[in-house]
Amino acid sequence: MNPRDSKAFVIARGDKTILRDRLPSDVDSFIRWQTHGEWREYDAPWESMRTTLTEEDQGQIRAKFLAECAQDQPWPRKRAIVATLENEPLGWVNRYADKRFPDAWLVGINICEDAYLNRGIGTEALGLWIDYLFSNSGVHRIGLDTWSLNPRMVRVAEELGFVYEGTERELIEWQGEWLDRVHFGMLRREWVEKRQQRI
Repeated sequence: MNPRDSKAFVIARGDKTILRDRLPSDVDSFIRWQTHGEWREYDAPWESMRTTLTEEDQGQIRAKFLAECAQDQPWPRKRAIVATLENEPLGWVNRYADKRFPDAWLVGINICEDAYLNRGIGTEALGLWIDYLFSNSGVHRIGLDTWSLNPRMVRVAEELGFVYEGTERELIEWQGEWLDRVHFGMLRREWVEKRQQRI
């Protein structure tokens, strides 16, 4: 970690992780994540299963990442780095939306460092992200979609109290198996109730 990066803007802090803005020093990890890590097997793997990057690819990814680091960031943020309490990057969270439904966002998370899987980090980080988004916006609902090949993400959604909202059965065929897309949702009032129960 560069000394000049030590003052990264921290969006949220938990017992195991922080959510913070991207830093220029994260770029090498981000490039490595494009071709390494178990996460690629579960997050629409038909889109992210590259095993190598050309120098040109790496240069383009680096340039785009660094340009985004230099831009003013929206509030609330559209993405954040998930990092250890010592500020080492582990992956990311994000939000996105359909322009037709401005009061409904979708979220995603990827923990890209395999050594940190199955330790509750993803659950904590996504919980911090949901809390941050509801606390810093007027958004009415937050959705989370995953694939039937990703039981870990289903467990995270359930642990955080997301409501199962349905399944699009056999939506895509991948490696000889038909996969379902599974939908979960959380309304603002449901999250507020869950927060009050934890206090």
